Amino acid sequence: TRYDKLQRNYASMIALACAIMWLPM
Repeated sequence: TRYDKLQRNYASMIALACAIMWLPM
């Protein structure tokens, strides 16, 4: 479903943001 795809996109975006935040540490 469209919502399922959106949820997966959101999760990958959060993972990317976390990786960027954790990288300098």
